[in-house]
Amino acid sequence: MTSADNLRAFKRDGRIVVVGASLAGLRAAEALRDEGFTGSLTMIGDELGEPYDRPPLSKQVLTGWVPADGTTLPRRRGIDAQWLLGVPASGLDLATNHVHLTDGREVPFDRVLISTGVRARPWFVESEAALDGVFVVRTREHAESLQRALAAGPSRVLVVGAGFTGSEIASICRERDIPVTVAELAPAPLVGALGAMIGEVAADMQRAHGVDLRCSVKVTQLEGDAEGHFRRAHFSDGSTIDADVAVVALGSIRNTEWLRESGLAAGVWGITCDTGCRALDIHGRVADDVFAAGDVARCPNPIYEYRLIALEHWANAVEQAEVAAHNMVSAQADRRPHLSIPLFWSIQFGVNIKSVGVPTFADEVVVTQGSLDDHRFVTVYGYRGRVTAAVSFNNGKWLDHYRRLIEKAAPFPPPCPTPDQPAEMKPVPVDFPGPALLAQGATAVVTGHDPGERRVTAVHRYRQVEGRTTTTGTPGTLQRIFDYSARADPYPLYAELRRTPVARQEDGSYVISAYREITDILNDPHLSSDVRNLSRPMPSAEGGATSSFIHMDSPEHDRLRRMATRHFGPPHTPGLVTGLEGFLTATVRSLIDDLAGKEQIDVVDDFAFPFPVTVICHLLGVPREDEPMFHLWVNDIMNSIDYDPKTDPKEKLDKGVQARKDLRQCLGELVEQRHGRPGDDFLSRLASDDGPDGRMADADIVATAKLLLIAGHETIVNLITNGMLTLLRHPQVLQRLRDEPDLVVPLVEELLRYEPSVQIIPWRAAYSDITVADTVIPQGSQIMLMLASGSRDPKRFHDPDRFDPDRRDNQHLGFGSGIHLCFGGPLARRETQIALTELVRRLDRPRLVADPPPYRPSPVLRGPIHLDIEQGDG
Repeated sequence: MTSADNLRAFKRDGRIVVVGASLAGLRAAEALRDEGFTGSLTMIGDELGEPYDRPPLSKQVLTGWVPADGTTLPRRRGIDAQWLLGVPASGLDLATNHVHLTDGREVPFDRVLISTGVRARPWFVESEAALDGVFVVRTREHAESLQRALAAGPSRVLVVGAGFTGSEIASICRERDIPVTVAELAPAPLVGALGAMIGEVAADMQRAHGVDLRCSVKVTQLEGDAEGHFRRAHFSDGSTIDADVAVVALGSIRNTEWLRESGLAAGVWGITCDTGCRALDIHGRVADDVFAAGDVARCPNPIYEYRLIALEHWANAVEQAEVAAHNMVSAQADRRPHLSIPLFWSIQFGVNIKSVGVPTFADEVVVTQGSLDDHRFVTVYGYRGRVTAAVSFNNGKWLDHYRRLIEKAAPFPPPCPTPDQPAEMKPVPVDFPGPALLAQGATAVVTGHDPGERRVTAVHRYRQVEGRTTTTGTPGTLQRIFDYSARADPYPLYAELRRTPVARQEDGSYVISAYREITDILNDPHLSSDVRNLSRPMPSAEGGATSSFIHMDSPEHDRLRRMATRHFGPPHTPGLVTGLEGFLTATVRSLIDDLAGKEQIDVVDDFAFPFPVTVICHLLGVPREDEPMFHLWVNDIMNSIDYDPKTDPKEKLDKGVQARKDLRQCLGELVEQRHGRPGDDFLSRLASDDGPDGRMADADIVATAKLLLIAGHETIVNLITNGMLTLLRHPQVLQRLRDEPDLVVPLVEELLRYEPSVQIIPWRAAYSDITVADTVIPQGSQIMLMLASGSRDPKRFHDPDRFDPDRRDNQHLGFGSGIHLCFGGPLARRETQIALTELVRRLDRPRLVADPPPYRPSPVLRGPIHLDIEQGDG
């Protein structure tokens, strides 16, 4: 049967399940029928009623113009679907293609669309959130209850959060002549979405209408009376107010928790998709039968450098749903991308606010029309000299003009199209708040993760905690982790650690050892990789030299990583790894040729150690005559990483410091040479590239090259050595690999789970207090992530202590996760695959000399320091 026949059969008899009876879900169902799909269609929703429109809830419903039950979405056509309402989805099994429901039912599908949207972020203290008079606004029931409370004429309303929803509610209160206090943690309303300039205008507008606006302050407690009614709010500056109603408008939470065990890249920012709305798994691979649309989806947009953009916009949900529906029932060649430019609107205090584009993707902003003082103007946003967004106050008719400028990447600042040009059009910095506040209230969040770079997320967002502390402790955990006696087999210790997934240490740091909690931390945008954000900063190993981007946070991390990956892998250089296969194979065979005839060999010294240095030198374009020096420098640096001041001579540390200095100097000279005589190597491409982010500075090129050399070396040496040791301990698997060379691909994935090179990420830091597994981790605390423990967590992996190259569900943590997912992973995989295949094929009856072998001192980069094996008759 041809592919065309299969498609016709699917459109006739296939099974499509839509999870999320939302605006996006309904419009997708209608589009599926319009596209000719006549098969089975099932709609799953957690609310009992049919899909309804949400924007009116914080606008017309609260004013009393429209009843809550009058917001049901109109049907464009009949969809002939089975409706399963009032029962949330609890899981997605991609191995069997079933959606699991909370009532125990399983719904089979051939293709599934996820449109589960978002829910309101609740108040962080459950007992206070339950007080009579405390509200959120997301559902019809929420809006109906709040409308009744406002109609009763409260003495004062407190609005917590001055994003769009909070500001609209404050506006409605003043319309109804109700006193209102707005508390906002940022310096001004709307600042997280639109920047400081418009934030100041919004603040003036609220105060002019009688709002008691309190910025740069947070609500620490909602106090109730003896009958359980909300009566008073406490603020971080020590003040209080009395009020009858509190509306919590702290943004939204994307409904992705039910997807945690699915293997999809689903988490705090939503579900990561390609431009065709197909979902990606946590390794960046497309799940061809899974699609996402609406508020829950994150799609790359070429206008914004293919960064993933999550939107909570009505028009985006409709357009995305129609694209997803089309692609679900179309051949590959007929699929189309979702490329629309975001549109948004809000009405507050008599002002019509409209935006086009993504204001958060900007570094400058300028007023091009009208006057800020008159609250009638257009501001245009720019990023690196091109127009990226525009926002209007009572001047929306010109937004189509600015949309065309965005589409054309017109120069910034643009000329004014009308006579109302301000006297001075001077761009100013857009000035968004820091990472801890950036996403609050934003209607478009640009996360900077490019799926082509294999940087995707798979976690949920934590509950933010203010004014609460709890601790758990496992005395001596750090000492036990670093005790060398556990190096040969640390896994029983890891199993013990997982009983307390988040353990506070005596020095105030936290050890996290369970899969779910580790992935949570790795992907939370409020976690920092910059050592300066620790409350007790660590000294840098670079001695003042420029750090690589793995020690930076967004947006600088994202910018440098994009520049590096343009020349190191998909989507810009998809053939890099495959183009190296001949060189990799020749290098491996040459090293193995040197082992011929030897009865005893050391896999580390004779093979695994020299191999990756040779490969990286080739990639960087290091002259062959200089390669021996690179081998020596890497050797000294590796030895210094394992330095123990109690037992090692200081010379070992000093040689590592000098090697780092010499390596930086040599790489710097090579970069200088490339400016005058560029070649086809990685250094040349970085030195001569004028891409969308500009040209990388020489110091950053050196830091990136050094990262590639050192991190690539550490990973590959341990991966090959741990792999060979594991195969020798499992002779049946070793023989299978000899007989079935294709087994090496899943075998290396299982190796990354079972015996990973990088066992521990020694630190992360929190921008603000967070709660993980009921433990509060204070801002600035050091967090240690036990990756190898997470990859053996029985709550995530079946029979985790068994080495099983046939394992299907293998979303391991061998290369980490989140925005710092190892960008050299594709090359590391292929190097290891070729190395193990050739070693197993060429070595003559290999067997271990000592088991366990001697290990490196470090528990972070765990692997044998020597792996002696015998071959031949012996």
